[in-house]
Amino acid sequence: MPVIVETCVDQSKDLKLISLYDFLSEKGKLADPFYRLEHQEEDMQKKKEAEPVLVRLQRFSDVRHSDDYTLNKALRSCLRNQKKRVAEEETVCRSMGLGLRLLPKSEEDSAAAKRVKFSSRFEKNKKEKRAVITGTSIFPEQSSSSAAAKKRLELESKRRQIKAIAASNLLTAGIKPSSWSQPSVSTVGTKRIPVTARIR
Repeated sequence: MPVIVETCVDQSKDLKLISLYDFLSEKGKLADPFYRLEHQEEDMQKKKEAEPVLVRLQRFSDVRHSDDYTLNKALRSCLRNQKKRVAEEETVCRSMGLGLRLLPKSEEDSAAAKRVKFSSRFEKNKKEKRAVITGTSIFPEQSSSSAAAKKRLELESKRRQIKAIAASNLLTAGIKPSSWSQPSVSTVGTKRIPVTARIR
């Protein structure tokens, strides 16, 4: 068996291996209280640096060796909760008469709803009065024509009212609610007279 005599190098230092001699010397140093006191902070720092790696390794080990039953149980409970929430949302929507499911409430939606301003009757009347003012002449009219202008303004206001009535008739399908709107039979003595409904 050949024996190497030249160019021999101790490879334990190159490979960063701990030799038995180093281990025994470290063990002896740890028994020394002054050595422990000097190196305690350094050891704590090394421990803190190695902690995230250990946590990651523990998490990886948990995932790799976890129980399928517990994973399935957690997933089923999550799905049950989700189904309950969806069923509650659908019942709320059905009670409101909606055919679709609403999204959960959010602060952005409530803030946007608060910012919405609906036009009031005051705004509508103000616009109508401005339209009348802009429609009149700026020059003074004679007394006979001022009476005609008043009559014309009255006719315009009546026309607006008639348009409003026509719009409401369109919305109610042209049926005028009154006592004549329902077919009924009136009795006079022993004779029965049929009465029919009038539809405009």
